[in-house]
Amino acid sequence: IGIMGASGAGKTTLLSVLNGTNPPYDGEVLINGISIHNEPEKIKGLIGFVSQDDLLIEDLTVFENLYYAACQCFRDKSREEITRIVDHTLSNLGLLEKRELKVGSPFNKIISGGQRKRLNIALELIREPLVLFLDEPTSGLSSRDSENLMDLLRDLTLKGKLVFTVIHQPSSEIFKMFDKIIILDQGGCMAYYGNTVDSVIY
Repeated sequence: IGIMGASGAGKTTLLSVLNGTNPPYDGEVLINGISIHNEPEKIKGLIGFVSQDDLLIEDLTVFENLYYAACQCFRDKSREEITRIVDHTLSNLGLLEKRELKVGSPFNKIISGGQRKRLNIALELIREPLVLFLDEPTSGLSSRDSENLMDLLRDLTLKGKLVFTVIHQPSSEIFKMFDKIIILDQGGCMAYYGNTVDSVIY
């Protein structure tokens, strides 16, 4: 599901309410009848969120960044098991050959912008959430990197995950990848929700 709208229309605010970060002023957000704001312990680990901000540790390698995140999630697993999970996730995201490279800073780039984005997504995917929220995952990426990233998210939906993405200026190819689209108008009013192709006519 893609979320679009003008700057200040409330896309990120909507995302933060849906993912449980901020409570709604009115109404409630339910997953299978469970309120995510009133009963967060019942849905622990179910929701993943990838923010616009980079959460990587610059002096660690690609592998070490993900391994560190995995250690926070899987306290009951052995080092060998965690290493296996990390390598599997890196392989799924096309980062396995970059595993020994230091992440570096945005000013001292070692891995590319697209690889940084994928690694940020990997930090959430390692926990295996069923619902994933991403805030502008393609901003700052080349059109090719953006398409590769959207292909990856599309694959996740085919594996049964629900993916919500705030998107800015998608190409027609990327736009068509969404099953559904939400278009917000000023003040957070929903102007459209439904099939992506029909939205153009609407």
